Amino acid sequence: MKIHILASGSKGNCTYIEIGNHKILIDAGLSMKQFHLRLAEKGIELDRLDAVFITHEHSDHIGGLATLFRKYHMPIYLSQGTCRNLGRMTLEKIDPSGFRFTEFGTPILLNGYSVLPFMTYHDALEPSGYRFTEASKSLVYMTDTGYFPENKFDLLRNADLYIIESNHDPDLLLDSERPWLLKRRILDDQGHLSNEDSAYLMMNVLGENTKQIILAHLSEECNTEDDALSTYQRVFKKQGLVWDDFKIVCAKQNQSMDEIIL
Repeated sequence: MKIHILASGSKGNCTYIEIGNHKILIDAGLSMKQFHLRLAEKGIELDRLDAVFITHEHSDHIGGLATLFRKYHMPIYLSQGTCRNLGRMTLEKIDPSGFRFTEFGTPILLNGYSVLPFMTYHDALEPSGYRFTEASKSLVYMTDTGYFPENKFDLLRNADLYIIESNHDPDLLLDSERPWLLKRRILDDQGHLSNEDSAYLMMNVLGENTKQIILAHLSEECNTEDDALSTYQRVFKKQGLVWDDFKIVCAKQNQSMDEIIL
């Protein structure tokens, strides 16, 4: 499994994955120009897409979806609620036969790998996270969630790689010039994970297979990489975890990350 995080944040989200000879995306929040530019920076020339998995309908996750479909005609996996909320402009540009509706907790079996969709908690209609498994390796992808319930931790446990939201520092958010309604929305259980909430969640689900954690969807205004990483380090140390046992880095909004191989 080869993973390229092309963009992560409120201006656009897109992750490219190769599993065997399958080429897939998680979210399509980049313009076609930026999408191909960031792939080209990695030496990737895309002749096809085999699937796109959509987490939810907000524009920073689906802004380039219709254009991608027009070029590649790939299957689009998403919840029925997300599909209903895509918006007329997007729905008019995608042939309905392209949609593949997912059910939370029901694995999707594809070409030598499986994808498990699970519910996340965000101000969207039936938003999703995904667990990708190939042989003994697994990737958990979850952004845009205000919290995650303890009784569903087993869905996340012991992945090799986590791409997990670490959106904001609550103090920076409250001190920002953002409208109060937006602050309240972000802090809500249907909003976004703070650095500390993200770290405590990871502390409860990582396992002996876990080697790397990518902190994703960092706010450009209400967070910093140093703040996110220092919060994780503080929480891990408090719980007796050895920081050097894990590679923990931050995904970026304006540039792609180095390839990750599982």
